[in-house]
Order: sequence, then structure tokens, then C-alpha cells
Amino acid sequence: MKRGREYYPISRSSGSFVSIALSFVKSVFAFLIAWATQRLLPTEQRPSGSVNVPLDLVVEILKKLPAKSLVRFRCVSKQWSSIISSRRDFLDSIVTRSLAQPQRMHFIFHHRTSKPFFIFTSTYHKMADNQSIFIPALTSSCIYLYVRGLILCCSRRGFDIVIYNPTTRQALWLPDKQPLMQLYQYTYFFGYDHLENQYKVLSLPHQDMERACLVFTLTVPTATKSWRYVESIGLGHHYPKKYNSICINGVIYYQASTTEYGSTYVLMSFDVRYEKFNQVNSPTNHLSTLINYQGKLGIMCCKKGVEIWVMEHTDEKTQEWSKIFFYEEMVSFKDWFSKGVTRGGEIVFVYIRPGHHNRDALCVSYYNPERNSMRYEDIDGISTKELKHKDILFKGVVTDHVENTMCLY
Repeated sequence: MKRGREYYPISRSSGSFVSIALSFVKSVFAFLIAWATQRLLPTEQRPSGSVNVPLDLVVEILKKLPAKSLVRFRCVSKQWSSIISSRRDFLDSIVTRSLAQPQRMHFIFHHRTSKPFFIFTSTYHKMADNQSIFIPALTSSCIYLYVRGLILCCSRRGFDIVIYNPTTRQALWLPDKQPLMQLYQYTYFFGYDHLENQYKVLSLPHQDMERACLVFTLTVPTATKSWRYVESIGLGHHYPKKYNSICINGVIYYQASTTEYGSTYVLMSFDVRYEKFNQVNSPTNHLSTLINYQGKLGIMCCKKGVEIWVMEHTDEKTQEWSKIFFYEEMVSFKDWFSKGVTRGGEIVFVYIRPGHHNRDALCVSYYNPERNSMRYEDIDGISTKELKHKDILFKGVVTDHVENTMCLY
């Protein structure tokens, strides 16, 4: 098994810590640096007036600091490293703080080079190397799945799998399966259970559900580093769709075809905590896009127009759906890449917008169904020529990114 690694920028751009506006926080920050410096000194070299700060106070002060500073402060002591990287209430506070901040769209671009890497950034610029991550073992056909601050990267055939934390820049390579399992192609899904504080990777055989379904569990700290078999009783014979899944409230939803080359799809669910499969009654049997619509499962259908169905109530036997809206203007756009929903309920479309003199632009539009209004934003620093020639692969949009200082190993 490959060991976990930390990846750093290809070239660092000059910069400083994020400035802290409030004078109180500035004073606390300066105090922490001074105290941390003392802790790093040998005992005989420490000032005689050194102060022991109560642990609870240290934790509360650390919660006020920027995530980039917290990542650097892990080296102060084992105690600080444990607090920042694995203490449950501390990790939850960092995630909650991120959710309270103004939302910024994040994009995933994969660069095809002799040593491929991907960029995870809220703004794209060619020279934004401080956001570039070098992943040497993954090919240009990677699939990226995002859940609560972590990104699952896997090759199209599923032989290489890595979990990446953009906040800490750590990468954890998942272990290989048994030799017999490596003969088949697998489809991967990524989920999180808040009650048990566990991330899980679900591995389903791409074509034959009679083969074993596997689960890899990532906890804080990571206790097990192996795949486990899970029961697929009642799952039925279906073909999971690789690029269409989402995790909401501890449940992974995905679409699957009922035949190998069929056009009829069913909606499936996997309970991350109890590891149980279930078929969900869906308002459509067409291939659609699954979205998180303000904490509820949404199905976005794009054919002659755009319609969104939202699951209002669900239990093991029945599901109730409501239709949000039908919008026709998006039909005029071409090459739709991804869709999603902001926390404010705006529908996100990423597509190529036709321009003058063959200068098409990669564009993001935000549609507000309540106001029936649309706003647009071009993605600077990238040409559609690069996308069309496959030099840069657009892999997705993350509308709900949060900082997470969790240690992966």
C-alpha cells in the first residue's frame, strides 16, 4: 500500500498569513506564536516566566485562527497536533465556521501533462500555482468526488484511489483490493456519516452485482486500513453510473441502469452508517443529475428544458417529490459540464457560452427560481480551446466547500 503524503504547490507565491481584523484576535495570535516558540525551545532555554495555559483556553483560542495557521501549528506539540487534527469538537467547529462564511464556488481542473496534477480553486488563473496539487500516480481520466472538505480521486478503471484534503494538503492512498478483485472494474462512491464521524468509500462492481461490494472506512484517527465486504441483499442486478452520485445526511444516492446498455435508470441509496442498500421511488427513469437542494435530494432533468424534482419526505417505503421549476432558456447553451445548487438555493450551470469571432467563454450562471432571475460569471484564465483540445479537463464544481483540518493518517 502506498503511504500517505502531503503535497505542496508546484511553486509557492509570496504571501503572508490571513490578516485578522479584530484587535483582540490579533493579540491572541501574537501570544500564541510567542508561547509556541517557547514550547519549541529546550526546557533549559525557556524563559523563567513561562506561563502554562489551560487546555480549554488553548482549544478556544485555536478555534479562532485561520485554517492555514492551524495546519502550521500542528508542529508545536503532539497535544496541539491532536487537537487540530483529530479532536471531534474542534474539527466540527472549523467546518461550522466555514459554513458561516460567504460562499465561494470551487472548480476542479485536471491538467494533462507528463506528470498530471489537478487544481482545486475558487478562482482560476494559469499562474495560481499556490492551488496546484501534484498527484503523480493518477491518469488524465480521473474521477473526483467531494464530501465535507475531502476529495476522493480515482482512476476511471478504479485501480488507483486516493483521498485528498485541500486544507492540509495531505493525500491518503487507499490499499489495493485482493488480487482477484483487481480483475474487475469498480464504481466508487464517497459518503460521510455525521453521527459516527466516519467517511466511507463504497466500491461496487461495474457490471455484475453478484460480485462483492466493498467499503473502506476513514475515521479520526484512522484505525483500519483495509476494505471490508458488505451485504448486497436486495440490491438487484443493475449497473451503477460512475459520474452521478451525491451524499446527503449520511445517505449516498446514485443512479444505475437496469441493463448493461439500457436507457432506463433506477435511483438507489446506501446508508453510510448502517451500510444498507435501498431502491428509491424516482419521478423519472431517465439519466439525470443528482444535486443537494438545500439539504434535500434533488433530481435535475435537462432535455427540452430544465426541471428539478425535490424529495420532500422519505422513509423505507414511500418518497414524496415536489417539482420546483421548468426553465427553457438553458437549451440554447452548449457543452454543459456540471450543475449544482448554492446554499442560497441558486441553481448553478457551467457551460461554454458562444462568443464573437469564435471566442467562446467558459461561464457559470446562477439561476434564482424564487426571483426568476439569472446572473452570469466568466471563468478567467482558461480558454475553451484548451478544453476542446483536452489539455485541461474540467472535472466539476464544488458549491459547498468547507475547511477541514482532519488528519488522514
